[in-house]
Amino acid sequence: MLLDRDLRELAIANNQFNADLQATNVDGSGHEYWVDSKAGFSTEEQTALIQFLLSIDDDPAVLPNSALAENQ
Repeated sequence: MLLDRDLRELAIANNQFNADLQATNVDGSGHEYWVDSKAGFSTEEQTALIQFLLSIDDDPAVLPNSALAENQ
Protein backbone atom coordinates (compact mmCIF):
# COMPACT_ATOMS: atom_id res chain seq x y z
CA MET A 1 0.00 0.00 0.00
CA LEU A 2 1.33 3.37 -0.94
CA LEU A 3 -0.11 6.39 0.81
CA ASP A 4 2.16 8.92 -0.84
CA ARG A 5 1.86 9.82 -4.52
CA ASP A 6 5.59 10.60 -4.82
CA LEU A 7 6.50 7.15 -3.48
CA ARG A 8 4.05 5.66 -5.97
CA GLU A 9 5.95 7.18 -8.91
CA LEU A 10 9.19 5.72 -7.58
CA ALA A 11 7.61 2.28 -7.07
CA ILE A 12 6.17 2.23 -10.59
CA ALA A 13 9.53 3.24 -12.07
CA ASN A 14 11.31 0.49 -10.13
CA ASN A 15 8.67 -2.11 -11.02
CA GLN A 16 9.28 -1.47 -14.71
CA PHE A 17 12.71 -3.10 -14.31
CA ASN A 18 11.40 -6.26 -12.60
CA ALA A 19 10.87 -9.02 -15.18
CA ASP A 20 8.61 -11.06 -12.86
CA LEU A 21 6.27 -8.10 -12.34
CA GLN A 22 6.25 -7.27 -16.03
CA ALA A 23 5.34 -10.87 -16.87
CA THR A 24 2.25 -10.59 -14.63
CA ASN A 25 1.34 -7.05 -15.75
CA VAL A 26 1.94 -5.60 -12.30
CA ASP A 27 3.27 -2.07 -12.30
CA GLY A 28 2.13 -0.76 -8.91
CA SER A 29 -0.01 1.99 -10.38
CA GLY A 30 -2.87 1.14 -8.01
CA HIS A 31 -5.36 3.87 -7.22
CA GLU A 32 -5.76 7.63 -7.29
CA TYR A 33 -6.69 8.13 -3.60
CA TRP A 34 -4.04 9.75 -1.43
CA VAL A 35 -3.34 10.21 2.24
CA ASP A 36 -0.30 12.42 1.90
CA SER A 37 0.69 16.01 2.66
CA LYS A 38 -0.57 17.21 -0.76
CA ALA A 39 -4.03 15.94 0.24
CA GLY A 40 -3.79 17.67 3.63
CA PHE A 41 -2.80 14.68 5.82
CA SER A 42 -0.03 14.82 8.40
CA THR A 43 2.63 12.20 9.06
CA GLU A 44 0.79 11.38 12.30
CA GLU A 45 -2.43 10.76 10.38
CA GLN A 46 -0.60 8.54 7.89
CA THR A 47 0.89 6.57 10.77
CA ALA A 48 -2.51 6.23 12.47
CA LEU A 49 -4.04 4.91 9.23
CA ILE A 50 -1.25 2.38 8.76
CA GLN A 51 -1.59 1.21 12.37
CA PHE A 52 -5.36 0.86 11.94
CA LEU A 53 -5.04 -1.12 8.71
CA LEU A 54 -2.44 -3.42 10.25
CA SER A 55 -4.71 -4.00 13.26
CA ILE A 56 -7.63 -5.34 11.22
CA ASP A 57 -8.25 -9.00 11.97
CA ASP A 58 -9.23 -10.71 8.76
CA ASP A 59 -10.15 -14.01 10.40
CA PRO A 60 -13.95 -13.76 10.73
CA ALA A 61 -14.14 -17.25 12.24
CA VAL A 62 -13.15 -15.76 15.60
CA LEU A 63 -16.14 -13.39 15.79
CA PRO A 64 -18.44 -14.04 18.75
CA ASN A 65 -21.79 -15.61 17.84
CA SER A 66 -23.65 -12.49 18.98
CA ALA A 67 -21.73 -10.34 16.50
CA LEU A 68 -22.56 -12.77 13.72
CA ALA A 69 -26.27 -12.72 14.60
CA GLU A 70 -26.36 -8.91 14.56
CA ASN A 71 -24.92 -8.78 11.05
CA GLN A 72 -27.48 -11.19 9.52
